[in-house]
Amino acid sequence: MSLCVHIVDSAFGVPAADVDVLLRQPAGDDWRELVRGRTGQDGRLAMLGDRNISPGIYQVVCDLDAYYAVLGSLPLHPRAIVEFRVTESDADIHLPIVVSTHSFLSYRGA
Repeated sequence: MSLCVHIVDSAFGVPAADVDVLLRQPAGDDWRELVRGRTGQDGRLAMLGDRNISPGIYQVVCDLDAYYAVLGSLPLHPRAIVEFRVTESDADIHLPIVVSTHSFLSYRGA
């Protein structure tokens, strides 16, 4: 399975580079961290490498406060938290996340 997060900053019209991204899964009433990384200059981060994850619910958490602080802005959403479902353990998921200082949007890419 592969999971690629691709963050694009629509406020500034650029890939969102150096964003801290966390992948986590439910653990009882809380969430358990699986993988953490930072987006590259192209706004992309391959989250899993060779690792497989089981079908289920997951979250990608993107630190927008730290990203926009470097740009001198304060975003409405401190974090973009995208909850999604994995239905097949061998699926390849491309998860674009479009952010701005006032909103974020996510969808399953091709």
